[in-house]
Amino acid sequence: MALNWRTYDALPVLRSYRSALAHWEKTTPIRGDKDGTKPVGRRDQKWLSIYIRDDKAVCIGSTWHKGQGRTLLEYHPDGRVVIGMQISASCRERIMRIAGLNINRHYNEDWVHAVAHVDGEEVIGLYPLQLRYNNPRKAVFILSENKTPIYLNPTPTYKHTMNKQEKAKLTKQYKPFMDYVEAMSKLSANETEYSPWSKESRDNPRLPQLEHDERKVLLVGMPNRWTAEGPLEFTKLVDSGETESWYKAMIWLSNGHWRMLLNEAKLGVMHMMHERHRDTLFIKERVEAGKCVYDRYGRYFR
Repeated sequence: MALNWRTYDALPVLRSYRSALAHWEKTTPIRGDKDGTKPVGRRDQKWLSIYIRDDKAVCIGSTWHKGQGRTLLEYHPDGRVVIGMQISASCRERIMRIAGLNINRHYNEDWVHAVAHVDGEEVIGLYPLQLRYNNPRKAVFILSENKTPIYLNPTPTYKHTMNKQEKAKLTKQYKPFMDYVEAMSKLSANETEYSPWSKESRDNPRLPQLEHDERKVLLVGMPNRWTAEGPLEFTKLVDSGETESWYKAMIWLSNGHWRMLLNEAKLGVMHMMHERHRDTLFIKERVEAGKCVYDRYGRYFR
């Protein structure tokens, strides 16, 4: 929900623990509210409240998250200001108004303009907040009037470059298995059943598939291919070099699909290979402050 002018203008500017505590003290509870809720801005919007925790921190957050430890902003007596939860577009607007932090959204990540220590030096730039749902991480800052905020716990930003030599080795290693999958697909193909509306062809047939009951018996104990254990179990079957294991890996690869196409299977094997050997296949390079970098395989490391 975006903020209109009246809602945004009613939010206070709080840059320190002292100002947050003074705002809490001068704000009277909403009349008739049994919990004594004190609103941050407009008094007809009690869903965003200000309160004090047992550790004397002044907190701003949703009223219904008050007892769950999830806060939008926390002001601590030692001067730390903490963003304590994953933020949405409307949360960014509130934080920018109340705390004065400059937060922008790039590549599905929230980036804040701040000062942070990078390799022993203070560098002004853009740093990712790295706040996720159900993740205990919090972003901690030191705020001051008319100065760039200090980011105390920034996460390093990396980009990932593929090691072409390692990729060539892995491609050679998995080529016998891919030749086996291609041969099995062409042997089981029936050109009279090719659909004119699909990408199925003589060079791109569908993988052989078993009936549901037969798959249940063959794949008993195998994890879901999308889990963290999936690539490990898949490469174990392929690296064994046994025909029975290769057949099981081929059926497991297309499990849940209606006769996977050969090019889809090759893509799936490539993803499994990249996920299993990502420590040697990709080179991590530190990104300088102030740059937002997204690479093709970044999703494997987030």
